[in-house]
Amino acid sequence: MTTRHRKLQDAPYSGDRGVGLVELMVALALGLALSLAATLIYLDNKQTWSMQDNMSRIQETGRFAMRLLREEIRLAGYWGLNIAPVSITNAEPIVLTGECYRGWATSYTQFLRSANNSNVDYRSCIPDSDYMPDTDILTVLRSSSRTVDVGSIKAGHLYLYTSLTDGTVFIADADRKFDAGTELNEFPAALYAVRARAYYIRSFSSTTGDGIPTLVRETIGAGSVSAEPITELVEDLQLTFGLDSDGDGSVDVYEDGGIPGDDAKDVTTVVVEILVRAPESEAGYTNTREYRIGDIVRSFNDGYRRQIFKDTVFLRNRREPDKQS
Repeated sequence: MTTRHRKLQDAPYSGDRGVGLVELMVALALGLALSLAATLIYLDNKQTWSMQDNMSRIQETGRFAMRLLREEIRLAGYWGLNIAPVSITNAEPIVLTGECYRGWATSYTQFLRSANNSNVDYRSCIPDSDYMPDTDILTVLRSSSRTVDVGSIKAGHLYLYTSLTDGTVFIADADRKFDAGTELNEFPAALYAVRARAYYIRSFSSTTGDGIPTLVRETIGAGSVSAEPITELVEDLQLTFGLDSDGDGSVDVYEDGGIPGDDAKDVTTVVVEILVRAPESEAGYTNTREYRIGDIVRSFNDGYRRQIFKDTVFLRNRREPDKQS
């Protein structure tokens, strides 16, 4: 081996030098910092997304529930062609299984009724175990907004056959045929379905104890009354009624303690308030707000966002007061 080759073989090779401890620690620290930053960004984005999704769901639920209640109340006291509800009679005794109270579906002049923060008067159809404490209950009576074709009558359902100042209500027989005994002396006449509904807040959705508050309505079907869930996550329903006590067509007093059916004729407006809860609780968020809704103040101290929705509904079918001379 020549001297030149021996010198090249004995010379140190700089590429064999490894990573030092300091360099390794710096790299690890930078990696951890980047990972932590990425995690914090992810968690922040997730929290923002969760908040936005909850608020979106609250808006969707609140608007749907308010629209349904608004349209129902506007139609309260609508009896098709009939302009004199006092003339509506039953063709035969009408007994409905599970009726909320006697005459609940057949008190045609008492088309609006409310119970304030109690279900005492509604226990026949709303058990204590279903009812959300300290919430209002609203009953609305009316006919369908559209006429019913004779050929589409359903057995066991309630129907109104009416002219302008004459009307009779009957339960369709099993043969689903129009009962000749419901003939009227006046014409024109038309056939409508009878709607009787009680709106309230249930403490659960589909399973007792599931903790999902739900807006529910009791409604008549084939000769019976049954619960029909409307929308979840509505925690409270509160009602205030504007009463025209002197017949001049304007509101004289507001009543938030519930109204009996006899006062339906004096109701000009209904102020509807609902409290809607988010579907999911949020990590790191605590709701410490107080919510004043109707005559109730509520606080929760949990991780759910909430919002109050409020609307004033004018009754379209309220009979105009007699003009003062």
